[in-house]
Amino acid sequence: MTAGSRTSDFWPTLSSPAFEPTRNLLHMALQAVGKLKLAEPFQAQWAEVPLWLSARGLTTGPIRYAGGVYEVRADFISHELQWLTSSGASGQLPLRPTSVAALVDALLDQLRGAGIDASITLLPQERSRPIPFNEDKEPRPYDRDLVNAWWRILLSTQRVLQVFQGRFTGKTQPIGLMWGTLDIRVVFYNGKPVAPAQDIGFIRRNAMNAELIEMGWWSGDASYPRPAFYSFTYPQPQGIENAKVGPAAARWDAGMGEFLLDYNDLRQSGDPERDLLTFLESTYHAGATAAGWDSRLLGSGCPE
Repeated sequence: MTAGSRTSDFWPTLSSPAFEPTRNLLHMALQAVGKLKLAEPFQAQWAEVPLWLSARGLTTGPIRYAGGVYEVRADFISHELQWLTSSGASGQLPLRPTSVAALVDALLDQLRGAGIDASITLLPQERSRPIPFNEDKEPRPYDRDLVNAWWRILLSTQRVLQVFQGRFTGKTQPIGLMWGTLDIRVVFYNGKPVAPAQDIGFIRRNAMNAELIEMGWWSGDASYPRPAFYSFTYPQPQGIENAKVGPAAARWDAGMGEFLLDYNDLRQSGDPERDLLTFLESTYHAGATAAGWDSRLLGSGCPE
């Protein structure tokens, strides 16, 4: 296998405009699945709600219900939504072109038929003009190849995030997909609380209540129509925009208020994993230095 083919396998091509029509159905399906996790006990900064990556897609992990536990999986190889319970019941739905309403209704109906209380709010989260799932009846496309490429980028991104996360000695969270914004992220905390603004909404008020540095990847959206890696420090420290970060393609984006590294620039690198680690390390140091974090929070990542 050549170096070029390995890059293609691990860091496949993904165009945000091409992905956007499929992304709409995928995002809403994963929001419905993710909302099932809100039945679990709350953990600080919503640590319990991400979807976890698996060898075939994404999973909720075990969720408690009256009959034991159940799990919902999104399989991006066979392209199915699958559910199974600790009592042995299981079912599946194909992921294919359809409406959000039809897909979500079918999933919730199957879960209820298995005795699972699948009560969720039907209004999508963190969307500028949300349409309730049951009212979103417009036929939506589903491109298997694009979804599979998107998922493989998540896998490669998680692998590099885990390497850098292993160096952090403070409080962090498991790496996962935030289904509200459809990005994979890792978050680092220095242990200092922040009083969030009361007008930022319920979700952000319970997420942005501590000093943090967050890094991740998303496939782009209307505000930034290109797949990109990002890094931001909260609260934003004065002068962080002037910090020098790497690799060469990385930059501060004033409109987004964060450091960005376009995915296509990383794909063209001779060593994408090395350059992504450079981005994570340099933007962490930029934020930690500007915000006065303890330098001892970042170690070697090796057992002593």
